[in-house]
Amino acid sequence: MTMDTNYQTIHSFLQAFAPEIGGRSSDVVTPELERTIQSFAAGELSEDQVNELSRELLSNENALEKLASLLKG
Repeated sequence: MTMDTNYQTIHSFLQAFAPEIGGRSSDVVTPELERTIQSFAAGELSEDQVNELSRELLSNENALEKLASLLKG
């Protein structure tokens, strides 16, 4: 998958659950989670890893913000 495809996939997935995101807790972004987010932003995750990360992003607003900041550049 290319970076654009990965971004579009995660964006579409998160948009489908957007109302839920606001109600979820804002957890700490662990160093391991940060590395996973960076790998995703670089297009280095498998489909299974992306699915797992998607679930984490839905429950962790800080992680979602970290991903957004990486994708913005």
